[in-house]
Amino acid sequence: MTKHVKDQNWFAVALDFVIVVAGILIAFQITNWNEAKKGKLIAEEYLERIETDLHWEIRYLGRVSDYYGTARAHAVSALDAWSQPAENLGVDFLIDLYQASQSWNLTQRRATYDELLATGRIGLLPSASSRSSINNYYENGLARFITLQNNTQVNYRKTIRSHMSDVVQRAIRENCGDEHILDQDNTYYIRLPERCEIVVPAEIVRAAVNALFANNEVKLELRFQLASHDTLLASMRNNIDTANRLMADLERTSE
Repeated sequence: MTKHVKDQNWFAVALDFVIVVAGILIAFQITNWNEAKKGKLIAEEYLERIETDLHWEIRYLGRVSDYYGTARAHAVSALDAWSQPAENLGVDFLIDLYQASQSWNLTQRRATYDELLATGRIGLLPSASSRSSINNYYENGLARFITLQNNTQVNYRKTIRSHMSDVVQRAIRENCGDEHILDQDNTYYIRLPERCEIVVPAEIVRAAVNALFANNEVKLELRFQLASHDTLLASMRNNIDTANRLMADLERTSE
């Protein structure tokens, strides 16, 4: 271009200028395309991670539901036992009372969502609807999680373990405690055994049955525990349904 200026070849100067500007614009456009492509790949990766988290949460909540479903069945059986005389009851009554108090410390899996917020990359997600759906799920999920936690932290667990014979409690814990299972994604979860058998001297069983059967505090706390189990299981079903709906929304968005 300098030579053309010296020669006062203005047509050539103009042509050189157009070529330079065009080159800059093309380079800028290529950069934009590359950034857009990079952003799309990042968004796809985050969506895959969100879907993986949702799959995990659905499985997790299903197992928690199974756990508390078993605890609830023990609560129902123990409450039904008060409809008959104490002398008709035995070790199964004690097992039901104890297993109804079993509890699982719940957890959330939201690291991917928190990372999206912390890095500001949530704006890379392909549509406003997907961003809104994900945001609603996790932000409302915090309230759902608090509801779940509140219904696992009731007084019955402390009450029954304060009044039940140490000998009986140890026998139940040793033979019928939580079973730790390794999941397919290398995560441990717990479950309660379907059957529980213990061996305790008959005189200890009889004394424990009579004492707990006559304890109105235990009965009242157990009744509230059952109501908490029902609320907890209903919340679990709601959480699973919500996660499945979000999964379906994300799949439609990615099509």
